[in-house]
This record gives sequence, structure tokens and C-alpha cells, in this order.
Amino acid sequence: GTYSPSAGSAACSVCAAGTSSPSGSAACSVCAAGTYSPSASSASCSACVAGTYSPSAGSAACSVCAAGTSSPSGSAACSVCAAGTYSPSASSASCSACVAGTYSPSA
Repeated sequence: GTYSPSAGSAACSVCAAGTSSPSGSAACSVCAAGTYSPSASSASCSACVAGTYSPSAGSAACSVCAAGTSSPSGSAACSVCAAGTYSPSASSASCSACVAGTYSPSA
């Protein structure tokens, strides 16, 4: 979560939220899309949990997928539920098949 950019440094600098660094780093790494680092001085980035996403690098938080969409963990985007499937609430990890006698005509 800290780094020292040059030789002879007297102290290490703290990595900002959305970045991370392991021990002995000379620089912070920006979290990739689908991952996040919520606070300063993180040693690593975390994957967004299922039902959430992070569309761009350097995120400090993940966004919630809307109803009618879903995402597995580590997603950079939500996927629209296909015809014949649905997701009734936000934060869905996957879309469910319509039960017999019901339908979902379009994505």
C-alpha cells in the first residue's frame, strides 16, 4: 500500500484509493477494470463481487448492476438478460430462466 519512487528515500508514500502496491514497490499499480481498491494504502486490488461491476481502471468502488442485468465476480460490465431469462432485482449474479407459462420476449 506504499511505495518509494527513488533510491535514498527517507519515507514511503501512500498509494491512493483505486491503486495498490505490494511490499517493496517503486510505484503504485492502478486497479484493472472489474477490480477496486476502496481505501488508500491497499496492498492489492479486489475483484468486484457478483452483481457489481467496475467499468474502468482505477476504481475505488464497484457499481451495482440494475434489474434485468447480471454479472459474475470481477466484471467490467453487466450483461443484459437474454430473451427467456430475467433478473428481478439489482445486484444479480446471474439471470434466471422464465418458469413454465411465462416469458421474457426481448433483451
